[in-house]
Amino acid sequence: MLVTGMFVVTGPVTVVTFIWPWVRVVWADQWSTILTLQEARVIDDERIHVERTFGNEWNLHIERVKYGDQGIYTCHANTQPSYSYTIHLTVVVPPRFTTDEAVGDLIVREGSKAELVCNASGIPSPTITWSRKPQTVGQRTERIGEAGQVLVIHNVTRYCGGTYECVAENGVPPSVRREVNVRVQFEPEINLPNQRMGQFVGKDTVLECVVSAYPQAVTMWKFRGQPITNSDKYGVTLYQEPSTTIVTLSLFIRNLEQSDFGKYSCIASNSLGETSKKMTLYARLDILVSSCFFVRLSGVF
Repeated sequence: MLVTGMFVVTGPVTVVTFIWPWVRVVWADQWSTILTLQEARVIDDERIHVERTFGNEWNLHIERVKYGDQGIYTCHANTQPSYSYTIHLTVVVPPRFTTDEAVGDLIVREGSKAELVCNASGIPSPTITWSRKPQTVGQRTERIGEAGQVLVIHNVTRYCGGTYECVAENGVPPSVRREVNVRVQFEPEINLPNQRMGQFVGKDTVLECVVSAYPQAVTMWKFRGQPITNSDKYGVTLYQEPSTTIVTLSLFIRNLEQSDFGKYSCIASNSLGETSKKMTLYARLDILVSSCFFVRLSGVF
């Protein structure tokens, strides 16, 4: 007979047997240690006692079950012939994490190897699975890698960043889960929505430079080798896209003059490197389109 006990503080196990009320009953463990005699507890373990709900029941009750309680329990009765009743108590333990590796942030450099660790114990041994949380609205949670305590990501790219979750399950509730946020360090990358832009003299214009980097890059605009700062002529703004490594550096130029046209440089740098790209601002001209009339002359030859 198999009795299963949960490894919880308040979870008792009752081993039930039915014996005639006038006989002497002894409960013993697998080492033949006497636990109870009749209704009296023999050992010092206060978690163990005998319950008799009905006259012919001699129930061994174990409070706050531990893994060490697992084993064989035997009820002996001095009947004629003698009577023995044996029960094998199996204790199962829900999963729990044994270390704190998968807590907080894991920072890795692009091109390196990342190892995410979730050590869990339980009885039976838990199975650990990995998934990646959605990066954007509408995406589904993505199951990744093979089951195991370690998830290895080789040749990490910036697109490997995000929130990873490990779940430990062994069929004994509750399952446990942990998250780790992977942040990938990479040197700045610049994207110019427009590499050339035309505008009329006397008008205002806006130049944009989109920078992706982690750690966040220091960004600036330069014109003819000189850094551009906020002034009556220029307005520089930086917009951080929420929950991303992307920033947009905008340059607002007021009342364009001929001297404002030329090549503007967007520059971004962090601890891993520096990069730049140039954008050309040119003057647009009004073009007058006139009609051309062709007259065909005919003559006599």
